[in-house]
Amino acid sequence: MNWKIYLIMVVLVGASSCKITQAIKNGQMAYDLKQYAVAIPMLEKEYTEADSGADKGQKAKLLGDCYDYSMDYLESSRWYEKAAKHNVSVVAKLATAYKKSEQYAKARDKYQALCKSTGEGQWCQEAALCEKALKEPKDAQVQMSTFSANSPYAEYGPVFYGEDFLVFTSDRDESLGDETYNWTGNAFSDLYVLNLKGRKVNNFDAIINSAANEGTACFSQDLNEIYFTRCESINLRDQHCRLYFSQRPNGFWMEPEPLLFFDERTNFAHAALVENDSVLIFSAAPFNSDGTYDLYYSERVEGGWSAPDLMPSRINSAGNEKFASSYGDTLFFASDGLPGYGGYDIFKTYLGAQGWTAPENMGRPINSGADDFSLAVDVQGTRAADVALQGYLSSSRNVGTGDDIFFFSIAQPINGTQDKPKEETPKEAEKKKAKVFIAARIVELKHEDDDPNKPIIERLPLPTAQLVMNRKGKDVAVNLDRKGFVVRELNIGETLVLTASKPGYLSTELVVTAPLQPTQDTTINVELSLDKIVYDKEIVLENIYYDYDKWDIREDAQPSLDSLGKILALNPSIYIQLGSHTDCQGPDAYNEELSQKRASSAKDYLVSQGVALTRITSVGYGESSPIDKCACDDCSAAQHQLNRRTSFKIVKER
Repeated sequence: MNWKIYLIMVVLVGASSCKITQAIKNGQMAYDLKQYAVAIPMLEKEYTEADSGADKGQKAKLLGDCYDYSMDYLESSRWYEKAAKHNVSVVAKLATAYKKSEQYAKARDKYQALCKSTGEGQWCQEAALCEKALKEPKDAQVQMSTFSANSPYAEYGPVFYGEDFLVFTSDRDESLGDETYNWTGNAFSDLYVLNLKGRKVNNFDAIINSAANEGTACFSQDLNEIYFTRCESINLRDQHCRLYFSQRPNGFWMEPEPLLFFDERTNFAHAALVENDSVLIFSAAPFNSDGTYDLYYSERVEGGWSAPDLMPSRINSAGNEKFASSYGDTLFFASDGLPGYGGYDIFKTYLGAQGWTAPENMGRPINSGADDFSLAVDVQGTRAADVALQGYLSSSRNVGTGDDIFFFSIAQPINGTQDKPKEETPKEAEKKKAKVFIAARIVELKHEDDDPNKPIIERLPLPTAQLVMNRKGKDVAVNLDRKGFVVRELNIGETLVLTASKPGYLSTELVVTAPLQPTQDTTINVELSLDKIVYDKEIVLENIYYDYDKWDIREDAQPSLDSLGKILALNPSIYIQLGSHTDCQGPDAYNEELSQKRASSAKDYLVSQGVALTRITSVGYGESSPIDKCACDDCSAAQHQLNRRTSFKIVKER
């Protein structure tokens, strides 16, 4: 992926983007400032002049990193090889560079060495994927060709703009603004529009493009709304990337405005409209998170958009998920954390009866060893009778030319013409057996105003948490990486119990079962979330209802109390107080007695489920502690319902 595009993904240092410039003294300084186009010639000269092997090794490693960021993966692997010869530890970087440059045999060998030396499942998984890439030819039904509007600069993020036009992002010289971006040596990026019939390229609307970086747009179905990313300095701080939108009420675009999701220091990228423009899916790396991007969704509401929620963990991986687009009920996106052939790969998923399905890799040659992303399906253009799907995508597979746009077409399968599959020996079948991995992440839940009853606004990695995997009745403690992740290979059909804990937090547990007959290599992504222990803070239990003038536990209230019982079982040192509240209707004495009976009933239920009687006290508050302090005669039914609640608070820890 061209690192012009990376500006749309990360927090950049001000020195690489503002008008204030610094005199670059050496290659290390240029590298630290992310000015890779400047750093490469300086580091190559310094490598030649270096006296010691250790110094040469460090210069070679930096050059490998610079070429990796510049998408020249062959050069990157060449310099990592030099670093290794000078005894610099770059095995993982070298393996990844081999994979990105499609030197899969070399990559497999390096990953196998890492798998054997560390025992970490992520390296075993990478080795298996490289072996798969060596054995599986590119799909002959998929044809790829380069895009007529490609230039020596970067072109990416194609999106259809009606029947006859394609909008894309580029850092070619025609972009607005006079600055040069020293990461690539090119201009800042703007949106461009191509007339597919006349093949002429023009700058997109001047009200949308600016001297900052714009990129990766999407449009509403009626073409009267645009959503895009703009990266700029806000209040003299480092650049941040925000989602902007504009409307076109009378044929002219209005001044773009930012969508104010999360903290303003959050970086956003790559929006897509789905479900008839009623849902907005976008990529974001919330402030104070681990810096990786996940997919979020927001629903259209009157006057704007709802507070965003994370897409499920089967989609969001330990890596980055970006570049969402849609076609019918199918969502396409790019990931560098899900099992793939190199850098970013394109995956597809759709919303089924059980939620979003497990992401499916689009395969080769849609994906390559390089970065592949931003797939746009052509739903209006003419296509041959034997073509099932066609469109455009972005890729950095043309080494040395930056990101390019490619046209793809997928042929319809021709019934009866397939070659008869060769019969496999049992040994061959065993070698090809699909593998299953689990990628587990532990996060801390951050609630709005630090109130556990309010919405979750962030999920922060907890790399210092403890994770125990129970396999076949045996507990095994595993180490997390700096992002709070761990990857392990599972046996087919294996059931695994995960327990996450950390002092000062409520422990949690999750049970995962590997599929019995996986048809392809599968990674199960799970997230274990921990809440901080807060003392003497009321936490409302959802869905605890009672019949009128009754206090027995109804069947529909049991799941919520069962969840509380599970918390108490996993955290045996905490003691709680159960509280029951009524609304203000009825005499005070009656409400106090009824609420006490209801609190005692909830306590009795938990004791019947195995919780020690001494760990729970129960209090009936009657109508004395309403959440909504409305005047009783003026309270609405919703306000009365809010005040009728059962809650618990942690009162002490043994």
